[in-house]
Amino acid sequence: MVDFLEIEVNRGDILVITPGQVHNFIESEMYDGFLLAFPKEFLYQSPQDIHFLDNAQIFNDINTVTKISFNESWLEIIIELIERMKLELATPYDDFQAPVLHNYLSNLLLFTERRCIEINNKCAKYDYLSQNRIYVTEYKKLIREAFRKETKVKYYANKLFISERKLQIASMAVLGRSPKELINEQIILETKRLLIHASMSVKEVGYNLGFEEPTNFTKFFKSQTGVSPTQFKEDRLLQSS
Repeated sequence: MVDFLEIEVNRGDILVITPGQVHNFIESEMYDGFLLAFPKEFLYQSPQDIHFLDNAQIFNDINTVTKISFNESWLEIIIELIERMKLELATPYDDFQAPVLHNYLSNLLLFTERRCIEINNKCAKYDYLSQNRIYVTEYKKLIREAFRKETKVKYYANKLFISERKLQIASMAVLGRSPKELINEQIILETKRLLIHASMSVKEVGYNLGFEEPTNFTKFFKSQTGVSPTQFKEDRLLQSS
């Protein structure tokens, strides 16, 4: 489960979970794989590292979840890199361990990014070279950074140095949804995260997301989801109990 979506993973799949995404494994399922977690600060060793993390497709996919499938030849490379990391972590620490692990991790991410581009560029729908897709990718990054304070499309269009009309065309062409819908989706997603995984009341969640009046927050959430924040929270807690 990633951000309340059930994701099927199969042999050769890499699922990229970015900071802020709520996730958990369904306990009734059997898993055989690797879970690799790292703070971005560990990879920030050079300007090239920073540029990669901030711009790589695997971390800035316009879709909710990024999943990359590898064939057997690709998979051998990925597994070898992971096994080498495991071996390195099992050895006594010295001054070389962090640079070695950084090197292995960088290679794994670069191979994953290469595979992502290879897959997506074969389909016109996922043409990462199109200007519209660049606009939408950057737009979604800006939303994640500022949605608590800025909910007007005009603000983001100005940040991108394009008109609201051009942003509307790009968003509809790439995702089939309007720029305003993408803002609302981000607010709803963060609301669900906080309602379920934070020790906050409904009123506190509303204030956290920029709603000064609790009634306005409740109306907005219900108009987008069909249920009130309180009902959503109660339903999810019942499902998990």
